[in-house]
Amino acid sequence: MIGLGAKLKRLAELAAAAMFVAMFGAFMVQIVSRYVFNAPVSWSLEICSITYVWVVFWSCNLLLGERQHIVFDVLYRRFTPRWRRVIAVANTATLGLIFLAALPTVLEYIDFLGRRKTMILKVPFDYVYACFGVFMMAVIGGAALRLRRLAGPSWQQHL
Repeated sequence: MIGLGAKLKRLAELAAAAMFVAMFGAFMVQIVSRYVFNAPVSWSLEICSITYVWVVFWSCNLLLGERQHIVFDVLYRRFTPRWRRVIAVANTATLGLIFLAALPTVLEYIDFLGRRKTMILKVPFDYVYACFGVFMMAVIGGAALRLRRLAGPSWQQHL
């Protein structure tokens, strides 16, 4: 039986795929309307922009694991596992605390953006940028989870 976490991840993957399909579809509409019919449509550019923002922030921390991100760890790999653990704890805690400290202000600003709308489709900007709030909460949750794993007995697997 598939666990709840696997089902939620699959749902998040399907949502990201749907957003990418919407972005690609709007992009194709723009190409056909501009170059085949010589009548460009502006709404497709706005859909591409909005879905791109959502795909990036939605996928970045909800779908990609830490080891799937691009990292520059040339110096990090030169340390012993014990020191890598210290560095990982310090980096993860710093990142989590910075995002946690910024979260209330960011959420307040996203709420403030709801007063304005996009130029063409009239989508409130709080809907457009709500994905950044979700991203920040996922980073905070991911940092807490990694700190817990680094404090556990199998910490070397999480370096």
